Amino acid sequence: MKVNRLCFILPADFNEIAPLGYPPVEKPVKKEGKKHPYRDCGAHFVGFIGDSLRRFYGSRCLLHCANPRRQQSSVFHDLEGVQMSEKVGGDNPRIFSYAEVYIGSKGFCQDEILGSGGFGRVYKAVLPSDGTVVAVKCLAEKGERFEKTFAAELVAVAHLRHRNLVRLRGWCVHEDQLLLVYDYMPNRSLDRVLFRRPENTGAPPLNWDRRRKIVRGLAAALFYLHEQLETQIIHRDVKTSNVMLDSQYNARLGDFGLARWLEHELEYQIRTPATKRHQFRLVDTTRIGGTIGYLPPESFQKRSVATTKSDVFSFGVVVLEVVSGRRAVDLTFPDEQIILLDWIRRLSDEDKLLQAGDSQLIDGSYKLADMERFLHIGLLCTLHNPLLRPNMKWVVEVLSGNISGKLPTLPSFESHPLYISLSSSSNTSGSKSTASSRLSTATATTSSVNITVSFASSDYVTATEETIYETAEFGVNGSNLSTSSSRRPTNFFMVDTPREIPFKELIVATDNFAESRRVAELDFGTAYQGFLDNRHHILVKRLGMTKCPALRTRFSSELQNLARLCHRNLVQLRGWCTEQGEMLVVYDYSANQLLSHLLFHHNNITGSSILQWRHRYNIIKSLASAILYLHEEWDEQVIHRNITSSAIILDPDMNPRLSSFALAEFLTRNDHGHHAATNKNKSVRGIFGYMSPEYIESGEATAMADVYSFGVVVLEVVSGYMAADFRQPEVLLVKRVHNFETRKRPFEELVDIRLKEEYNTEEFLRLTKLGIACTRSDPKLRPTIRQIVSILDGNDKSFMEEWQRKEGSEEWKERNACSLSLVRRIHALGLH
Repeated sequence: MKVNRLCFILPADFNEIAPLGYPPVEKPVKKEGKKHPYRDCGAHFVGFIGDSLRRFYGSRCLLHCANPRRQQSSVFHDLEGVQMSEKVGGDNPRIFSYAEVYIGSKGFCQDEILGSGGFGRVYKAVLPSDGTVVAVKCLAEKGERFEKTFAAELVAVAHLRHRNLVRLRGWCVHEDQLLLVYDYMPNRSLDRVLFRRPENTGAPPLNWDRRRKIVRGLAAALFYLHEQLETQIIHRDVKTSNVMLDSQYNARLGDFGLARWLEHELEYQIRTPATKRHQFRLVDTTRIGGTIGYLPPESFQKRSVATTKSDVFSFGVVVLEVVSGRRAVDLTFPDEQIILLDWIRRLSDEDKLLQAGDSQLIDGSYKLADMERFLHIGLLCTLHNPLLRPNMKWVVEVLSGNISGKLPTLPSFESHPLYISLSSSSNTSGSKSTASSRLSTATATTSSVNITVSFASSDYVTATEETIYETAEFGVNGSNLSTSSSRRPTNFFMVDTPREIPFKELIVATDNFAESRRVAELDFGTAYQGFLDNRHHILVKRLGMTKCPALRTRFSSELQNLARLCHRNLVQLRGWCTEQGEMLVVYDYSANQLLSHLLFHHNNITGSSILQWRHRYNIIKSLASAILYLHEEWDEQVIHRNITSSAIILDPDMNPRLSSFALAEFLTRNDHGHHAATNKNKSVRGIFGYMSPEYIESGEATAMADVYSFGVVVLEVVSGYMAADFRQPEVLLVKRVHNFETRKRPFEELVDIRLKEEYNTEEFLRLTKLGIACTRSDPKLRPTIRQIVSILDGNDKSFMEEWQRKEGSEEWKERNACSLSLVRRIHALGLH
């Protein structure tokens, strides 16, 4: 008997195994061939804004629970008796009734006001349905401009999922009132906490540890917006009043009213194959959005352009505020200290940088070197020339400690123009009114300074210099929209989340699951491609054995999990279907094929189907970024438990998307930042060859188990060998590589022969050593996923020393005894 893949679902209850098998044993309801249904996630609603956004239409398809004694072949019922759409779409933004927010805010009582901004007030509200405390943002103004600002914020944040962003719960449109409902932040905004005075409030100042945590969280949020989404988002209004603080003082960036988003395009550089360059579609504008004190100097130019470096500048100003405890512009200070940035720049030139530190911080509660480092980063981010500012990825790496050594040297700021020039018509400088009159246009508008700064990281790729944002005042092509509401486009503002898709639509999309539409065999099912509504290219995963309790649970889990995540290297869900006894998951599909197909399913040694080295390296880097998001950058920690080469879908540009979330487990974070498993049923579920030794023995889902699986994929990409291949004398790839290491054979012998030595030697050695380090039998010897991301960016000096310890043959065999025993048993059965 020939075995193509060996898949395990080993629960604690052995009876759960009985119905399982592969390929599936039952026939599909439809006449057509064999059935491997698909799972998908979603809860659907579509926000539609009409003439003046007076009406929003939302639809959410619900599956009703039925008595288990009544057999209905047309509807799938969840095992736990919970309506599927409630489980799948519970975290998606929804439409709130006006009564909910009115009652919850006590009739928008003055006592419930949390704050006010440029477009209205924010109220605290307690939802009468379940007692959840929320923040309701009300747009007080009227007119097309404010409606578009409302819609821009709605569209921008509806799909965002990151632990350092304020989560949108929904919206409400009532007559001419526009309302956005967000998670409530108990500690309000950063400016309220940072600039409060103990003598006035009696509350202690923000301590240094919390300040560091806030800066790191804000950096992570901007990195996510700039580089980790399918569409790049430029916030354009990063400031302390828009940084909210939750109960644990975690930073959560909010207020996306000025945000603009740009579609990513990728272009590989021949000179550096491992590096991808981000470019973006351009839309012209001359409008300035933001707040004086945080706006970058280039914003004051006549033809302003906004790039990610605009956000980097604003972030740098916030960092300086956090360290100094002072506002970006404060008229209560003497002339030379009114503009915080200019003042700290002068201190830097005078080698007195630490004098900028907040005097309220208790001596000994922080390290002077740490404070100086943060000030240094803030000044780097606020350099006059945007091309010299670092990107947020670099900032995150520095703040995480993954880039060691000295920071790039600061220039002399004497050659920089002042951020804002102050001119006085009077010799006196005491009154606020006089100081206010001295604020004038930034001198940066006319000056151009060439300053050379040498950065440790050689690649600062984000948006190109010419990137321009789209404003709310302009249409898609930059043409002015008519002020007449009757001429406004009705389809401009849409909020589209995963939904239940009728079975008949999927029949049409896939030509009744025709063999010609079959893409691949995936976990527990078969994948088909097609076009939904003749517009959306989709991938339909059709699962088999729909009556198997374990598989039904996996189906439900995948829907719930993927509906809550958003990252450019994760599959995006379009919807699901459970009619006709089917279990179908529908993804957005721009894929070329699976990584496993390109690595292993080849008919000849040469040809266009060979996966080139530059693509292999980019796939590994992007996969690591996706896993980092799952492990550290979402509200909960997600353990994927099924990271394999067949779970990685490649688009035509060879950019990977991680799929197959049926086995994923979500771990909640407690008040101390640790993780507590929500599922106490520890069961071994995964693909043989990718599961770590400790996971096979304990069944406990951990981040290090995912790192092991990632390491196996790395070794597959490097060698072109499968993780487990019973046709080979050495079945397990990790054992073959371990033998290479213990016998001190040159690693070059491991490289995929189909590459014909056309690969980057430095990158090859880095990937090989990384794959070995990630697949150590002892999880304590493996790097974390954040360290892996840094290593793949070339920061591997410490890596070469820290993870060099080799495992002895006996130690390796002892830890991998379960896997080796299973291989022997399969051989004894004559399977190959």
